[in-house]
Amino acid sequence: MAFSDKLNGFWEEGYHYYLEFRDEKMTLRRYDRVIELETNISYDAAAMERGESVVITPENDRISSGLTGNMMREIHEIRFEDGIIHLTLHDYADEYLPYTLKKTERGPFDHIVIRDDEFLDSLQGVWKEWGAKSGGNDLVIRGNHLKWGIWGEDDFHVISYNYDGRYDPDRVYLVPEDLTRDSFRGFTKFDVKPDMLITTMMVCDMSMPSTVFARENMLDKIAVPESAKRAPRNTMMAPGTGGSMTMGMGSIFGMGMMPQPDIRPMGTPEPEPHPAPAPGLAAKQGPTILDDGSTFCPDCGTKLEAPIPKFCWNCGTRIRK
Repeated sequence: MAFSDKLNGFWEEGYHYYLEFRDEKMTLRRYDRVIELETNISYDAAAMERGESVVITPENDRISSGLTGNMMREIHEIRFEDGIIHLTLHDYADEYLPYTLKKTERGPFDHIVIRDDEFLDSLQGVWKEWGAKSGGNDLVIRGNHLKWGIWGEDDFHVISYNYDGRYDPDRVYLVPEDLTRDSFRGFTKFDVKPDMLITTMMVCDMSMPSTVFARENMLDKIAVPESAKRAPRNTMMAPGTGGSMTMGMGSIFGMGMMPQPDIRPMGTPEPEPHPAPAPGLAAKQGPTILDDGSTFCPDCGTKLEAPIPKFCWNCGTRIRK
């Protein structure tokens, strides 16, 4: 079968997905690094060379399944037209989600700036868990190896992100050494602050409050973020009903992924607390767009950066149709 160099290479949507085509192989990655699908493909390379609109057919179109094996998200269509990839996904709620991807010379990990040499020395040793009863679990870092009680043990990199030149050297994270993964045995990346480490973890289908670690002599001096004081949330519940539709048990056991709302790219600003307007205001009147294109969740007050997501990143409330 013939293949086209018009298709081969990396395609970037810029907010959710990367596609990589290498002749008969296609790889679909989330923008936060994780590979969601690898499959063979077929298409009419001659028609593509002539500049015609061409449908690309994957051998496997299933992206994720629930615990019962039912489809949670699949590819509805991949179409190459006028030098652009139009990707449409179909989810369990019978929604069709369109994405537009453009070819890029940048690979899927080129926006990751590894900063081990700058930060490893300052991270070594024992970090204490803030607010935990009975002393909590110590987080111990030895070299590039991180261990947190019974929850996780992994090798890691210290990194920052560079999105189209928007590189903020003060935003620093710990992520798994294997950049195709996005969690340390069930908890997400760590934010590195001058006097603390902050993470959020998953326990089965519960999103736990942020966990904060500090040196023992700083536990009563650090400014603890509000996210560490929130109650756990059930992630299996639909948006707007008290839980957010994010990763459930599959994020820990590799058994499939719960459907996600719009994914906030790693490296973008953390949600900012803000006085919330009356509950349900966004649903009735539509979101109020600020000068910088952002808005605030009407239920929890989280600041949502542009482009405005369909659901709140923090609490799952629907923001727009």
